[in-house]
Amino acid sequence: MTVRHLEIFLAVVDGGSMRKAAQTLFISQPTISGAIREIEQAYDVRLFERLNQRLHITPQGRQLAVYARQILSLFREMEYTLQHSAAHAILRIGATLTIGTCVLPEILCRLQTQTDIPTSVQVKNTRAVEEDLLTGALDIGFVEGEITHPDLVVLPVMQDALAAVAAKPAPPMTLAQFCSTYPLLLRESGSGTRDLFEQQIQQKGILCQPSWVCSNTQTLLSAAEMGLGATVISRLLAAGALQEGRLHEILLQDCQMMRTFCLVWHKDKFQGNGFLTFCHICKEFGAVHDLSIK
Repeated sequence: MTVRHLEIFLAVVDGGSMRKAAQTLFISQPTISGAIREIEQAYDVRLFERLNQRLHITPQGRQLAVYARQILSLFREMEYTLQHSAAHAILRIGATLTIGTCVLPEILCRLQTQTDIPTSVQVKNTRAVEEDLLTGALDIGFVEGEITHPDLVVLPVMQDALAAVAAKPAPPMTLAQFCSTYPLLLRESGSGTRDLFEQQIQQKGILCQPSWVCSNTQTLLSAAEMGLGATVISRLLAAGALQEGRLHEILLQDCQMMRTFCLVWHKDKFQGNGFLTFCHICKEFGAVHDLSIK
């Protein structure tokens, strides 16, 4: 089996059909079916079931897909390193919104002063960063949400607190009272902030329907400042508005929403100089702010 076999196989998996795989790779459909047949014959396995003129991946096919993504990711990394040089390999970083806004810029400034390692950054929610780490599209992630996939290594770095905020001061209240008093302005599903908030309301049996759902934290803060509702957001993100009196924190008597910022990478990821330097600076940042996990 060759790298090309793996590329064709994954194109079929991702496209759901040999026709779409042929279109994606700009090759003929018989070439696609021939490559799949060669893999199946070489290893005496069936990768897809052909039912009602549709392809359905088998358990053996799913297992091969996991290996194929890792192999192709390492192969492309090897090619890039050989074609350029280890010193100029780009460190691909994925960060969640809170970290990308409040933490990562300072860390990258420190990285630039210490090394000449080029970086590229993608800011997404936790689930999207997790997916990109598993497929090899990112080298390392810095996230606030929970990571559970067994192939990903998680290193706690620092803690963060969520705050309930609104345009006008309010007395302390329970989480249930907060949810029934204000229209809720919340992050999208898949974000660490939304996940933590939903864990709290589920534990307390609270039912609520958000008024706004948005992936842009500044939009949520602006809406809260205009009195359109209340939001639950990182205290780091709300710090400026709280200090200036544009927003006011509402003390929730029956819950404290804390989460951990973590570095995440694939267990098989090669840890080069840029990777290790970035991790070290992140841990230093947490220690300086007295928020690191000891």
